Amino acid sequence: MSSVRDQNRPLYFISIAAELASVHPRTLRIYEEEGLLCPQRRNNLRLYSEADIQRVRIIRFLTRRQGVNLAGVKVILQLEALGKIRVYDLFDGDDVERYVEEDAPEPVSASTEGTRS
Repeated sequence: MSSVRDQNRPLYFISIAAELASVHPRTLRIYEEEGLLCPQRRNNLRLYSEADIQRVRIIRFLTRRQGVNLAGVKVILQLEALGKIRVYDLFDGDDVERYVEEDAPEPVSASTEGTRS
């Protein structure tokens, strides 16, 4: 139960969340405007959890890999929230997992952090 709570704990500002999800910060704002994502707010700042970032990766899988538009993604995610379907069951679960994992940025080590241009 605590790992689920940790997944939903808001940790990242929009710039960090966008980098972790490999999207532009504006993309996160659009997803929020479309009702696909609902980050928590503190002092009018958006804070994203690991679960939010995973959701962004699934949205990107559906739009980029499967060609689903945002309205379709919203329906799919609503059905999943109701327990009617699972994204991993709709599509090859391994394919979703591979795409989501491929999309994750590589961790930056302390030794190479200062050498990036």
